Amino acid sequence: MSDNFLKLIATNPNFIPTDFAQRNAETFLTSRYPNNRIEIITTESVKFVDQGSNFESVACNLCGKTLEIETWQNAMDYAYQNRFEDLHFVTPCCNKTNSLNDLHYTMPAGFARHVMIISNPQNELSKQEISKLEEIVETSLRSIWAHY
Repeated sequence: MSDNFLKLIATNPNFIPTDFAQRNAETFLTSRYPNNRIEIITTESVKFVDQGSNFESVACNLCGKTLEIETWQNAMDYAYQNRFEDLHFVTPCCNKTNSLNDLHYTMPAGFARHVMIISNPQNELSKQEISKLEEIVETSLRSIWAHY
C-alpha cells in the first residue's frame, strides 16, 4: 500500500522554530487533521526533503532551463558529502552560482532541518491556513507533497 505525505518546511534550510512555536504548530495541524498522524522532526544537520515518486524534473530558477538529472545528482552528491552545509553549485545552463534549495523542483522539494509531516491527508492546507502556520512558526514555508 502506498502513502501520501504533506511535508512543510521553512524556505531557509537552517531555520528551526522555537519549542513554543513547534508545539503551537503541532496543535494547529492536529486541529486541521484530527484523524492523521502529525510528525514534527528536527535534525542536527540539513536534510533533503524529497517528494518521493512525485519527482518529475528539476529546472534552473535563474533561466528556467531543465537540468540534466546527472548534473543535479552530481551537485547533490557534492552537497551530501558536505552534510548539505553548502548547497551552492554553478549551473551549466547559465553558468551562475545557484543553490540546490532554490531550484524549481517538479513537484516541489527542498532542504531543511525542521519538517512538519502530515500522513495521508485528504486535502491540502488553504492559503489562509498556510499563512496562519507561517505566523505561528515565524517564517515562510514550502509545501511538499510526497508519495511512497
